[in-house]
Amino acid sequence: MVFADAVGTKLQTIKVFLVDDNRFFLESLSFLLSRQSDMEVIGTSSRARGTIKLIEDNNPDVIILDFRLPDRDGISLLEEIKSHFDIPVIMLSMYEEYKERAVRNGAFAYLVKGEGLDALYQAIRGAYRSSQVTPEKQ
Repeated sequence: MVFADAVGTKLQTIKVFLVDDNRFFLESLSFLLSRQSDMEVIGTSSRARGTIKLIEDNNPDVIILDFRLPDRDGISLLEEIKSHFDIPVIMLSMYEEYKERAVRNGAFAYLVKGEGLDALYQAIRGAYRSSQVTPEKQ
């Protein structure tokens, strides 16, 4: 799906995949992102197991990943995602102390839950833009 901004420039819809163990938070975030005209949640997962396959099947532009999952920590899943895909990952967590470790392991950004939706929207758009800049596109 393609949208146009106020001056008529075509905007690509950003396909977002969400990974969070809290179903209420996952559904709430999915709803909030779907209200953005340039974002679409194309898949979700509440655990690490099976997430790589879901990412492969859904082909997202940006992944939002929680730090704590019931079957694995988010950093090890982040490392696996980065080893399989060239997709920006935004870590979203209650725990601020893991930021440096997440960024060192390949996270595009690390946001603390409760920072505000605008920060998340900006991070998603920034991650998407960064993934669209390749040497052949410059």
